[in-house]
Amino acid sequence: MNQNAKKYLAYLGIALFSSLLTAAIFLGIAPKMLRGNNIIDQNLASQPQIKKVAYLNEQMGSNSIISAREKAAPSVVYIDTVAVVTATPEIPEEFRDFFPPGIFGNQQQQVRGAGSGFIIRPDGYILTNEHVVKNAQNLKVTLQGGKKFNGRVIGTDPQTDLAIVKIDAKNLPTADLGDSDGLVPGQWVVAIGNPYGFHDTVTAGIISALGRSIDDPNNRGYLIQTDAAINPGNSGGPLVDLSGKVIGINEAIIANAQGLGFAIPVNLAKKISKDLIDKGKVQRPATPWLGVALTEISDRIANYYGLANQEGAIIQVYPDSPALKAGLQDGDIIKEVNHGKIKEPQDVIKAVSKAKVGQEIELLIYREGTLKVFKVKLEARPQQLDKNNRQNDQPFNR
Repeated sequence: MNQNAKKYLAYLGIALFSSLLTAAIFLGIAPKMLRGNNIIDQNLASQPQIKKVAYLNEQMGSNSIISAREKAAPSVVYIDTVAVVTATPEIPEEFRDFFPPGIFGNQQQQVRGAGSGFIIRPDGYILTNEHVVKNAQNLKVTLQGGKKFNGRVIGTDPQTDLAIVKIDAKNLPTADLGDSDGLVPGQWVVAIGNPYGFHDTVTAGIISALGRSIDDPNNRGYLIQTDAAINPGNSGGPLVDLSGKVIGINEAIIANAQGLGFAIPVNLAKKISKDLIDKGKVQRPATPWLGVALTEISDRIANYYGLANQEGAIIQVYPDSPALKAGLQDGDIIKEVNHGKIKEPQDVIKAVSKAKVGQEIELLIYREGTLKVFKVKLEARPQQLDKNNRQNDQPFNR
């Protein structure tokens, strides 16, 4: 055999050996790879199926807001009120001698207001805000087509700022009430109302947050926060989703801010409106009331009182309150309630809320360098306080 033939046979042997080795490796590993793939497929199959929530299926097309408005707007009404309030003329003391005696007593004045609402029953029941119809002596309701009716207040609930107005009409278009429990921040919403008397005004935005509180932004509440433009006159109007269903009742904005509006969830309004229609009011268990305003202790206040720390809450006593009847005074500092330490005003609120109307609680009070014990019998919180708090909320506009 010549030299070239030997060389080719050597190459052929190497090639054959390499092929056999590759085949053996593949046959040994492939089943494991296939089994591994099966395991991966089974793991994937065992993963939970992700289902989009309803609002994610809403397509934000060019006509979405138009469609939402077309569905909701026919039920929206515009409410004009005339209220009678008592006021004292603001005349400087030095000029009062130039006027007849008695002219500076309390005087009644007519105040005009405007707001919105929406029809929830075809026989003329309208949902709106309590502050829209508060003290109204005369109430006019204008439907979308311009037809006007005299309205009367059926019931109000100052605690939730909701009210029911009735007009004598039948076969009216009603709002489609949605479900506010399924709302998600970032969801598109549309506000319809009567801002500054501009009827049938539509604005759009998103849900900025849920569970907000107007009384204390640091505490969780129940309000919907939205950046849809809400102005005075929008109060009582609907906040709707892109399907045109009402998910909130526009209530308030923060003065001098942009994009900070608040609405009452419609699921809460459903419960309240039923009570207002059936009974004219909302019946709740009496809330225990101590009758004090609370202020936290700052470094400056602690130094002024000579306190070792900032624990406790300074009080201002309300007239004719349980605290006043028990002998508490303005400037007293609550250090304990029923032997539980008070570190901040919120601790007092929590302790009182756990008690019952008529229950006697024990307060440890710091006054003028000494500690004293007072026993206070809690009373039911007057409903008038809720009305006053709504009226005096600052810096909120309704």
